[in-house]
Formats: sequence, C-alpha cells, structure tokens
Amino acid sequence: MRRDDVFVYADQPNKRLVYVGRPADEGYWDDHWSGDEAAKAVRRKDRFVVKETAARLPKGSKVVDGGCGLAQTVFGLHHSGFDAYGIDYAPKTVDLVRRVAPELKISLGDVRDLRQFADEYFDGFWSLGVIEHFYDGYDQIVSEMYRLICPGGYAFVTVPSMSPLRRLKAKLGFYPSIVGRDTAGFYQFILSPRSIVQEFEEHGFRFVSSKPRGGFKGLKDEAGFLRAPLQTFYEMKHPVARIIRTGLDILISPFSFHTRLYVFQKPRIR
Repeated sequence: MRRDDVFVYADQPNKRLVYVGRPADEGYWDDHWSGDEAAKAVRRKDRFVVKETAARLPKGSKVVDGGCGLAQTVFGLHHSGFDAYGIDYAPKTVDLVRRVAPELKISLGDVRDLRQFADEYFDGFWSLGVIEHFYDGYDQIVSEMYRLICPGGYAFVTVPSMSPLRRLKAKLGFYPSIVGRDTAGFYQFILSPRSIVQEFEEHGFRFVSSKPRGGFKGLKDEAGFLRAPLQTFYEMKHPVARIIRTGLDILISPFSFHTRLYVFQKPRIR
C-alpha cells in the first residue's frame, strides 16, 4: 500500500497501532497484486518460508499458506519438495497465480472458514501478514488453523509488531488517538507479542518461538522525512544494495523490526 493512503494512530490502553485507509478486502488485494511485476513475482521462491518450514517439517509434508497472495511461498515450498497448497480470497489474484504457475495447488477461500479441507489435513500452516487485517479479531482464523493442523504440526505466523522504535514513538505521542476516528477504512493492527501468544494458547497451541524480522523496513516506515530516500534504497535491486540491506536488517532488527515470526505447535495426542 502507499503510505499516503493511510494515517496511523495508537490505541493507547493496549499500545496497538492501527493503519486506516482503504479496507484490506479482496478488491484491495486484487488491485495491489496486479500488473506485469506481479506476474513475474509469482515464480520467485520465498526462501525464508522454505528455510523455516524445513527446520520443523520433513520434505513431503503437507503445508498450506492461508492468504497466499502471489504465492511465492507456495512456489518455493512446492519446488523444495513439500506438498504445498495456497489459499486466497482475492479472485483475480488466484486466477493470476493459476495462469502463471499452473503446477501450484491454489484455491479461492476464506481463512476463517476452510471446510473444503478435512480435519488435521495439514502438517504446517503459514499465515504471513493476515490476521492483523481483521478489525473484529482473528479468533475464527486460529480455530481453523487448529482444526486443520495435525497433532505435532506447526502454525507459522507473522504479524506487524510493536518494536522498541514504535513503542518509543507511541510514548512520545507521534501517533494520534483512536478516539473519535472513523474506522470504516480500517487496514491493520500492529499486535503485541503477549496478545498473540495468549490467543493461540487459548485455542490449544503450544508456543515454540518468536523472532523479529524486517529491521530496515521497520525503520523506513517510521522514519518521517527520511522515509522517501530510505524507500528508494529499499527498492534498489543492485546486489550491493541487497547485501547492505541484509546486513542492516541483522544489525537493527532488535530495535526497529517490522514484523515478528511466531511458531506454535499443536500438541500430540497422548
């Protein structure tokens, strides 16, 4: 999304940030993931997802990405030996992925209700930047994850999170109050680690680990007048720029991370 489409405010009691602008519905994502660049992106492996999956599950495991978008995750998992599936509720995006990568198992669906799949069908369930877009909460999504994951399987969840940088900005009053705001154009929450872990544990999952991601993006998004030059550097495709960004990510992620990866396990039946 474009930054000028939104404004940001903080729900001070819970220190949650809310992005408001165009609602993150299926029409938004169809527009967001369109054009020649989107088509090219489909056939790029998401190496991060492949690495994290392989660390927990053996090749051949059934793994689904709920809210897969352009399905780089599914593409990477499929071509790395996993039985990969993708689900998204943006119909034009699903059609695009099917056209560009017909070998992938991509279907139209709502992550809150996936009755097309049997109970305990998957060994792993990825949710990358999905649950924060639901203003009324993500209880139904977690329930479906738990139903679909087999005992001993894993849920991999990434969400925007309150980094030390964002907490500092909230404390200094950089985010206006939620009070009196029109949330008709709600985009996403930034969720606290405590709330994420508590919600998943209440549904029966066991918390395994979490770690920050996207230090440079987190810094760029919160950098004020420096955001424009940082955005330019963020989009550079030159190998040297990519190496520098990778190094900066490692260095500054503990302070300015954009998201966190949470890993949960569904307990085995005793």
